[in-house]
Amino acid sequence: MTLESRQRRRLLQAAVAVSGGLLLRSSPATAQVSALPDGASARFSVYLEITPAGRIRITSPQSEMGQGIHDALAKILAEELEASWEDVEILSPTADDALINPITRRHRTAASESVVIYRDVMRRMGASARMMLQQAAADRWQVDPSECRAEASAVHHVASQRRLDYGVLAPLAATLPIPDNPLLKPREAYRLVGHSTPRKNTPAKVTGRAVYGIDVQLPGMLYAALRRSPLVASRVKHFDRAAALAQRGVVDAFEIDEGVAIVANSTWTAWQAAKEISVEFDEAPAEAFDSEALRKAMRAALDADNEARPGRALSGPPYDRAATWAALSDAPRRAEWVYEVPFLAHAALEPLCATAVVHADRAEVWAPTQQPDRCRDAIVAITGLPRERCILHVTLLGGGFGRKWETDFVRQTITIAREVARQRPGTPVKLTWTREQDFLHDRFRPAHTARSRAGLSEDGRLLALHSRITGPSIFSFQKRNLPPGVADPFASGLLINDFYRMPVRLADYVETKAPVPIGTWRSVAQSQNGFFSESTIDDIATTTRRDPLALRRELCAHDPRALAVLERAALLAQWDRPLPKGRGRGISLSIAYGSYCAEVVEVRVTGQRVRIERITAVFDCGLMIDPGTVDAQISGGIVFGLSAALDGEIRFMHGAATAQNFDAAPVLRMQQVPVIKVELLRTDHPPGGAGEASVPGVAPALAGAIHAATGQRPRRLPLVAEGWSFS
Repeated sequence: MTLESRQRRRLLQAAVAVSGGLLLRSSPATAQVSALPDGASARFSVYLEITPAGRIRITSPQSEMGQGIHDALAKILAEELEASWEDVEILSPTADDALINPITRRHRTAASESVVIYRDVMRRMGASARMMLQQAAADRWQVDPSECRAEASAVHHVASQRRLDYGVLAPLAATLPIPDNPLLKPREAYRLVGHSTPRKNTPAKVTGRAVYGIDVQLPGMLYAALRRSPLVASRVKHFDRAAALAQRGVVDAFEIDEGVAIVANSTWTAWQAAKEISVEFDEAPAEAFDSEALRKAMRAALDADNEARPGRALSGPPYDRAATWAALSDAPRRAEWVYEVPFLAHAALEPLCATAVVHADRAEVWAPTQQPDRCRDAIVAITGLPRERCILHVTLLGGGFGRKWETDFVRQTITIAREVARQRPGTPVKLTWTREQDFLHDRFRPAHTARSRAGLSEDGRLLALHSRITGPSIFSFQKRNLPPGVADPFASGLLINDFYRMPVRLADYVETKAPVPIGTWRSVAQSQNGFFSESTIDDIATTTRRDPLALRRELCAHDPRALAVLERAALLAQWDRPLPKGRGRGISLSIAYGSYCAEVVEVRVTGQRVRIERITAVFDCGLMIDPGTVDAQISGGIVFGLSAALDGEIRFMHGAATAQNFDAAPVLRMQQVPVIKVELLRTDHPPGGAGEASVPGVAPALAGAIHAATGQRPRRLPLVAEGWSFS
């Protein structure tokens, strides 16, 4: 076996050891490590390399869309490595099978799972590299490794006061055997994890050096735009290609699945030409669709539950159809309520965009994506090239919220670049959607309607709860299959909060079809079901003349974490302090993504004009990697959810979205944001997610506050649709 072969074998062994069993195979984009010539960086794995100058380069496997995950994951590795944070550089990932997570078997960023699923990988990587560096120093000094201490990017021999920097030790350390069981630091010894540090990429963002998808520039680049029908689900019947090519600056024009692609010498030229070309679309699939018709259809679907057409249910305990029906039938008192939420757009500030170049033997793509693995799959499928010849670079995301989980814009870019390459091999092409297209052709959060039926005893105890939801199915839109009778989890997940204890329950779903392209939105099923489930708890409290906080305490008395966030939020918001007429407070509890969040909203109402005085949130996500980042995520999630609750809605008329920009689909401006107080509980639980946890609780807490102030409970979002206004 040659030296190079032995070094490659050690690299693969190291990858297996530090990833908890995951084989870190490096693609051509990242494999650069077998031999270590003078001056080369020492690569310990796809995640870590150390330069001769002592720069510690950590590749984050996750997409950075503003949630601070690059710093968080790098900090976990650096903590175990005993690296100085000042020495750390963070690199964005490529789509690399070596970065596939051993838990999800995916390379993706979603579901607030990044720290949860990659923490052990990064810890073991850092700890293994630290021990290898200590061993390398011990070998140099001819001492026992136990006499060597790693600290501040160097190894120290305490007895002789000698020191060797990581940059000096790394070339030898990277070739050493990998510890089978690397020694991990106890939590009490952390000096980086659990502490706030400035974001590494902030200076680059301030100076404009940060590279988002829209910033990619390559020599000889051409620029593409799309001409699409304003209607959803429409296709091109005919377009005048000759007239398009005759326009100044236009290089090519051709049809793709979603419309007509115009390729030109600038984005502006491509956009203008796309407006001017003559295109005939087939508008039949969606031209009759409108939001009001869907609202009526969903109301009707709530009554679809009968022996012939039972709703698809959440399966397994604690859900029991027969027991719930029996308890509801026998209950001395029954009550029911109906709730509604609309279609929502993601409205990320960076419009959809990507860049691709296709050569005869390889393809390369730059994209702000949440799914590097699926985008790489798309390169392979569209170009027909071998997977190892298909490279995808993940840029910074100018907002994601689930929209950049979709791969449509990346597939369009690759398709356009492939067509351009037929005449101009190796020519880079950047596709940029217009803002109007971003709204008209979003993968919208589906509209949903839900009904809750409660069975109550004479003295007001909850005996049974049935909640049914209806609306378009994301699973159906994505052509994914579920077992017979099982509900779409994107629609029905946590429709009744599993953490609440009640005698019997049933949550089920009836699909109402619509020709609208739909997808996941920040907090996924909880984005609507947080409003439905917590509003139901409030309605039960009102019907039984209970305090909303007291009822929640009772339902989760078995869960100390839930009680802790509820009690602390109530204390901070002065829940027990009486308010004057026209003012009120509402409370909510969200338990998802391994985290707990209680929110209290306080309002002042005059007529139907609402002023939000303050929002209080108490959050427990277990171990926090960076409290400052967690605080920002909770505050940002509240603003995101509040924007949707107040005035967030995408309406459809004659098959087209009526909102095409922020003027018709507003988000909160800075001066409109109320006072937000966030308190983070420091607990010893394993880390949970932070990016989505505070979104679901805002709307129900706000609705509860309005009810407390006025006696009127809003059950339809956005609140402006029911005549409420805000100042």
